Amino acid sequence: MNKLLLIILNCCLGSFFMGFCLGQMNVISSDVYNVYKIDDTFTKGLMQSLLTIGGGLGSISASILMGLFSRRKSLQITDLFGTMAILISFMDESKYALLTSRFFVGVVLGLNGVLVPVYINEMSPKEKAGFLGTMNQLCITLGILTTFLMSYFQDVTLPIPFYKMMLYIPIIPCILRACALSSIFKYETPAYCAKNHLNQQLQKVVEMIYQEKAEKMYEQFQSQQKSTERRITLNQLFSQKYKQRLFIGISLASLQQLGGINGIMFYSSSIFDQVTGQASQKVFYLNLIVGFIGVFTALLATIIIEQFGRKPILKYGTLWCFISLLMLTFLMSNSIGNTTFGKYSIIISIFSYLFGFGFSLGPLLFIYLTEILPDLGISASGLMNWMSGGLVAQMFPVIASYDISYCFALFSIFNLIAYLIIQNKVVETKGLDKETVDKYFENQKFDYIPYQEAYQEERFR
Repeated sequence: MNKLLLIILNCCLGSFFMGFCLGQMNVISSDVYNVYKIDDTFTKGLMQSLLTIGGGLGSISASILMGLFSRRKSLQITDLFGTMAILISFMDESKYALLTSRFFVGVVLGLNGVLVPVYINEMSPKEKAGFLGTMNQLCITLGILTTFLMSYFQDVTLPIPFYKMMLYIPIIPCILRACALSSIFKYETPAYCAKNHLNQQLQKVVEMIYQEKAEKMYEQFQSQQKSTERRITLNQLFSQKYKQRLFIGISLASLQQLGGINGIMFYSSSIFDQVTGQASQKVFYLNLIVGFIGVFTALLATIIIEQFGRKPILKYGTLWCFISLLMLTFLMSNSIGNTTFGKYSIIISIFSYLFGFGFSLGPLLFIYLTEILPDLGISASGLMNWMSGGLVAQMFPVIASYDISYCFALFSIFNLIAYLIIQNKVVETKGLDKETVDKYFENQKFDYIPYQEAYQEERFR
C-alpha cells in the first residue's frame, strides 16, 4: 500500500502542476501586465480564457491519447508537452510568446484533468478508490496554496525576477513525474494490462497492489479480459447504454464550474479588496486562508468518502454551497454588506462556500465520473467543465460591473440545480466495479443498496 500511495502521489504531480498554474496569475498578474506591456482588457482576459480554451482541447484530446498509448505513456507524453509549454515562455519576452505558452499550458491542464483521475481509478483497489482518488484534489489545492505562499517572496531580492520564477516553477513537476514513470514507477494499470492481454505486466502490478490477494485478483482480471470494454465511438457514447450516465457527467461537470468556484478563485483578491478597503496585508492573509481551506477540506474528503459513499457527500456538500451562496447574495445585495458585521459575514460566507465545495464537488466529481463513464465520456465531461469555467471567468467581471450580487445569485441557482440532479439521478458506486455499475444503469431493476452490500461482502470477504 505504501508503494501504491507513492505511485499515486507521483501521478498527482500533474494535479500540483494544475493547481499552481491556476493560481499563479493571482500573484503575478500586475507584474506580468507591466513587463509585457499588457494594458488592454481584451488581452488581460485572454490570460485566463486561453487557459480554459486549452483545457477544453486537452480534455477531449485525452481520450484520443489513451486510445493510442498506454496510461503511463500518456502521462509521460503530457509531461513532455508540459515542459515544452513552459519553455515557450523562455524563448522570447513578448506577450505573444506568453499567451502561446498559456494556451499550451491549458492543454496540459486538460490532459492531466482526465488522465490523473483515470490512472488513479484503474490503479486503486475498489475499497481504497475513494481515498486514493481524493489525492488528485489534495494536490491541486496544494498547488494553489503554494502560489499564495510564494507571494511572500514577491518583494525579496532574487537571482531572477519573481514573476519569471513563478512562470518557470511548473516545469519541475513535469520533469519529476516523467523521470519517475520512466525509472521507478514503470507500472501500467491492471485494467489496461487486462484489456491488452499483457499478462506478465498484469501479474507484476497486481502483486504490487494486492500483495497476499494477488493470485485471486490476477485470476479476476484475467477473467475480465473478454468482457473488458473496448474503446467506444462517439455514436456509442450517445446510445441508450450511456445516455443517463453521460447526462450526469456533462451536467455535473458543467455545474461544478457554473456553481462559482472559479468566479471566487479567480477574483477572490478583488472581492477581499472591496471588503477590507484595499488593505493589502489583510487580503494576503485572507487568500492564504482560502488556500488552507482547500487543503483542509481535501484532507477531510479522504477521511469521510469511504464512510459515507459518493452520493451523500455530493448531495449535502452541494446543498451547503447553495445555502452559503444564498447568504452571500443577501449580504451583497443590500446595505448590511457595508457594515462591519456585514463585511465579516461576507468573508465567512465565502469561506463557508469553499469549505462545502472542497469536500464534495471539488474532490469527488471526477472520482465518480471515472466509476460510471468510459474514457470518451470522461473527456467529454472534462471539456464541458473547462468551457463552463471559461464562461464564468469571462462573464463574472461583466455581470459584477452591474451588481456583484447577481453573480452569486446565479451561482446559488446552479448549485440548487446540481443538488436536484444528484438527488434524482446519481446512484451510489462505492465499492463497485464498472461491470456492476453497467448492470445497474442498464436495467435498474434490483434493490440497489442490499445488492451493493452483498456484492461488497462477497468481494472483500
